[in-house]
Amino acid sequence: NIGLVSREFERKLRDFEIPDGYKVEIAGESELIDESMLDLSKMLLLAIVFIYLIMVAQFQSLLSPFIVMFTIPLAFTGGLAALVFTGNEISLIAMLGFLVLGGVVVNNGIVFVDFANQLRADGLNTIEALILAGKTRLKPILMTAITTILGLSTTSIGVGMGAEMIQPLAIVIIGGLTYATILTLIVIPVMYLAFHKDKPASEGVK
Repeated sequence: NIGLVSREFERKLRDFEIPDGYKVEIAGESELIDESMLDLSKMLLLAIVFIYLIMVAQFQSLLSPFIVMFTIPLAFTGGLAALVFTGNEISLIAMLGFLVLGGVVVNNGIVFVDFANQLRADGLNTIEALILAGKTRLKPILMTAITTILGLSTTSIGVGMGAEMIQPLAIVIIGGLTYATILTLIVIPVMYLAFHKDKPASEGVK
């Protein structure tokens, strides 16, 4: 792994006394990897901004998309945990996994929050809307997550020609989606209740 070798080499260079008139630069593939990681990090931040703006346009609200966005930190935590558990490093392919995960994981939150908003608009109070939304949308949320997880399962264990190249991507998506799906059913209702606790449905659903 060029990234690991480069980091080890950089640690050794810190203690190396360079003669006057000389300098040491790490270039080549290592430099290319560092630049690509920086570019992917910027793309990830930009993707999160776009996701939020698209949801704002659809929900016609700033609050509902903000609640849905709480699924993204959950997903990234699960993706990182999956990499640690499987002994993989954060690589370019893993970063692509986080990029994909950011767009996939918000689906569950959108389904839940949108249905809860509809129920509140029909006259239910917040707690009743959350309970009914959880019961009604549990199956679609689980079906969406499970089909994606099973679809990537063979890639995550490296089955097939060249599968080991994109294995970290599958591991990140599976770990993040699993973790986020479980906690979405807890965190999103809690956040929704916190923001809508004292707002009756007659005031308008945002």
